[in-house]
Amino acid sequence: MPWPSTHLDRRPTSIIEVAHESIGLYVPPPVSHLELAARVPGYRTSELDALLAERSLIGLRCLRGSAFLMAVDLLPIVVPATRARNVKAFAGFLRKSLTTADYPTWTGRIEDVLGLGEQLTKAQITARLDPPEDDRPFITNVVSQMATESRLIGIRIPVSWRSAQIAYTRWADWLPAVDVESPDPDAARIELARLYLRSFGPASITDFAWWSGLTKTQARAAVETSGATTRGDLFEFDSVAADPPRGVRLLPIWDTLFVTWKDRSRFISEVLLPYVYDRSGNATSVVLIDGEVAGVWSMSPGDAGLEVRAAPFGRFTAAHWTAIEEEAQVVGGLAHSEPTTLIRVDNPPNLRDGKRNLFMRPV
Repeated sequence: MPWPSTHLDRRPTSIIEVAHESIGLYVPPPVSHLELAARVPGYRTSELDALLAERSLIGLRCLRGSAFLMAVDLLPIVVPATRARNVKAFAGFLRKSLTTADYPTWTGRIEDVLGLGEQLTKAQITARLDPPEDDRPFITNVVSQMATESRLIGIRIPVSWRSAQIAYTRWADWLPAVDVESPDPDAARIELARLYLRSFGPASITDFAWWSGLTKTQARAAVETSGATTRGDLFEFDSVAADPPRGVRLLPIWDTLFVTWKDRSRFISEVLLPYVYDRSGNATSVVLIDGEVAGVWSMSPGDAGLEVRAAPFGRFTAAHWTAIEEEAQVVGGLAHSEPTTLIRVDNPPNLRDGKRNLFMRPV
């Protein structure tokens, strides 16, 4: 299977280019920082923070209902293509949950609170509204739904490289020139299929449906009218194949490489799948060596500085350990941590048999 264009070769590139070809980066820090550090030479967290502040990248809930950082010029494709499914998923819950006022009433009040471009967290919005106790727990859900509807937008405000606050403001105030209402959803889904197949093809309709969160019917219609060429039951659209990346990369949980295809054996042997994905399908943090999944890793604060632990599925050579040490120092640089200590660990766990959320720190 051809290697996708994932920028893991660390050729000279930009954050925007990576975000474009990945069609989004996971929002939660430090995942987005670690994804970029594995791809952009000399990456620093301040670079992403600057792009968010200047509105070149936008965080929003879209693909599969998950939160991604999207290049702003992709919004007129991604939002109309995926929004209806995401809005529908939560609408019924809110109708049943709100009792003292209905959803349109609360959304109107929230828009009034956010007048004149004000930016407030969910807690601040709730405090300003001071809702009755019956509806107070659900105001945060109303805010989330309004963001899914493209009425509000969440602005990521860095707290540290590992955490951030989200403040909300009206879409029209933050992105007045970005029109996500006019594009036809069917046309947007076709263009989304082209983007996906260009970056990640050849891939199946099932792969595209899973990645995007569209129904199988929507995904099939988009792919089959996209002009994609076929390779058996797989499709591609001007796909740019790349060589497997050489050297070592420390990839974070939910890295693009492992959450893009429904067929998870694409880069991982069947025997290793339980060590990379938990029973809910969450991908853990992976040691990639010359394009092969070779082990897992995790990080945590130590007595002095940052501790990075790595465990091989087989064995790491002395040269591999040296390269892993170098990559651990890259992670330490993101954290501004001195020293960063690499700890060698044996016997990575079977995530499917392990406790909940083991994937977040496998060793």
